[in-house]
Amino acid sequence: MDISSSYKDLFRTPTTADKLTLFQLLFDAKELTLDLALALLKIIHKELSTHQMRDRTVYKRYAEAIQSLRYHMSDVLRQIVTAWNTEQSNTPAEWFPHDNVNGVTNSEAHE
Repeated sequence: MDISSSYKDLFRTPTTADKLTLFQLLFDAKELTLDLALALLKIIHKELSTHQMRDRTVYKRYAEAIQSLRYHMSDVLRQIVTAWNTEQSNTPAEWFPHDNVNGVTNSEAHE
């Protein structure tokens, strides 16, 4: 890769995979705050639900990011869910596939 093409990459529009990479880097460095996590997850979730993504690895990485939060930063995930619920009608079902979120099971939340 020559220098001119690497400079062009600095100014390209980030993909959903790029945003997931940023999320994971912040998570691994223990620099992921509630606000950053919420913002990134909202953007990533919206992109995954509106774009015709053919790359299943992006969906897998998104699920892994949610799992990482669930197991390693469950308090942050609960705060994200609370913040998400105040702005939207419900939390994405894939975040808690078997859990009870705010006293409502996922099957009840989507009726």
